Amino acid sequence: MYKYVVNATLKIIWSEKIEYRDDNAESIPSTGGVYEIQGKKTSDGGFTRRYVGESNNLKETYSKHLAGYTSNEKLNQFLKEKRSFFRYVKINSDSIRKDLEKGLYSKYKHSFVDAEHLPSGSGKYVKINVEEKNE
Repeated sequence: MYKYVVNATLKIIWSEKIEYRDDNAESIPSTGGVYEIQGKKTSDGGFTRRYVGESNNLKETYSKHLAGYTSNEKLNQFLKEKRSFFRYVKINSDSIRKDLEKGLYSKYKHSFVDAEHLPSGSGKYVKINVEEKNE
């Protein structure tokens, strides 16, 4: 029997960066999607990618992270102490969200993703490439 290797390239357009603050929660959609949390670097003013996740409800996830209601203590501490930003891509399909989360983690090795909770993807693809643009 032959085994086929299936690879994918997912193309996305990120939303604007939204600073983690209470008054910004209303600007987050209540749809499903993939999100990324970034921190502002002090050295050159750029951004450092810290966390990637997928959610059925981006607004709810944003609010939970902001309130510190996640099991990831390293991320909770970072959001409490550092200036941080949220950006997202709206995606309704559960399997595509999982694949995109895995592809982004594979590309950047986000530092706050727990080793116990590495993104697994949908299982459909062996390798997932992500091509990104900013809004």
